[in-house]
Amino acid sequence: MHQHAITPRIAAMMRDVSIPFVLPWSLRETWDVFAENGIGFGMLSNPVPGGFFSSAGKADSFVTAVNEITAELRDEYPRSFGFLAAVPMPHIDHSLKQLSYAFDTLRADGVVLIPQSGGNYLGTAAYEPLLDELDRRAAVVLVHPLMLPGGHHAEPPSVLADFLLDTTRAAVNLMLTRSLDRYPNIRWILAHAGGFLPYAASRVLALGEQFYGVDPGLFQDYLGRFYYDTALSAPSALPSLLASVPVERILFGTDWSAAAAGPVTRCTRSLDEGLEAAGIGESGRALIGHGNARRLFSRCPALHAG
Repeated sequence: MHQHAITPRIAAMMRDVSIPFVLPWSLRETWDVFAENGIGFGMLSNPVPGGFFSSAGKADSFVTAVNEITAELRDEYPRSFGFLAAVPMPHIDHSLKQLSYAFDTLRADGVVLIPQSGGNYLGTAAYEPLLDELDRRAAVVLVHPLMLPGGHHAEPPSVLADFLLDTTRAAVNLMLTRSLDRYPNIRWILAHAGGFLPYAASRVLALGEQFYGVDPGLFQDYLGRFYYDTALSAPSALPSLLASVPVERILFGTDWSAAAAGPVTRCTRSLDEGLEAAGIGESGRALIGHGNARRLFSRCPALHAG
């Protein structure tokens, strides 16, 4: 569910605009990762940080090129890849145009959104037109983290902690703003087991009522409406995740190639071991491994082809 493809063309484009996350990737090594981890199909996504561009037009042109290149890879290997399109947040007009192009022309399977841009998190009023359109299309949306408001921090590295908090902040804001009720047709996936959300769920349930007047039962319901991918989360995040949501809301993910082949394999093995130790039977593991994704992406023929 959670896989990136920074092709040589995309990597060159990223270097040209000084985006710091140029990840090593090759198709040959991707096939090796598939074989080593028993992967038959990968849903590609390449989130794009809008803050690196001096204008909405430049952000839109960059995102269009990234989506087209990723769609070309999907088209070349349609039985191996799906595709989630990026949009040029926070530029709403361009994002709406990109959604139309991605779904209607590039045949995207869903969308990848960053949790915030310009300090505005998903759920704030600024993004209502975007969420309206995603709801109209009953879109699948992967929330993929980047830096927190304020940008990149060298110490400690953002990728080790801030990314998880970025996802958590977006999820909590979607809960506080009742966005899951206002946009009931959007299917939300939270990357990396929801960041810190499952771990902090008891705190959110308790203090959400005390300080924000949100009934704990509503928050509990919201927790179970998100989907959660397992990328880079096993074994440490599994107890909190399994205590917070049923297996029907969990999707296998690796974060290849942001994570190298070795960590991907270790996390996959830890996931298998952790699920077995938690008493998740074969049927539950099959749901996490492929069943939930097939149901979520019911309009993706290749995902159902085997």
